[in-house]
Amino acid sequence: MSKLKKQILNIISWIALAIGIIMVLWRIFGNSPTDLAVIAPFIVFAIMKIGANSGAIKDVGHQVKILSMNTKFAFDKVRRDIHRIETKIDKLGRKK
Repeated sequence: MSKLKKQILNIISWIALAIGIIMVLWRIFGNSPTDLAVIAPFIVFAIMKIGANSGAIKDVGHQVKILSMNTKFAFDKVRRDIHRIETKIDKLGRKK
């Protein structure tokens, strides 16, 4: 995602948050908007922030995938090492 697109999405999200806060205050102190009208800017805020950070979310997903593969490899190595140790213990036990 281009840097300009990310900046535009961030600006829209912060504007939506400001509108949401104003609407909450309006709901508390005066002739209030409907519940849906109060909630809508916060939904827009959340969607825009997710959209702006989608590249970072993809990077985290990729890192988790790599970590998962490395963890699997490490556990396989531990399993092989334990098997070798058990084999050596069995050989020592048979010698006596």
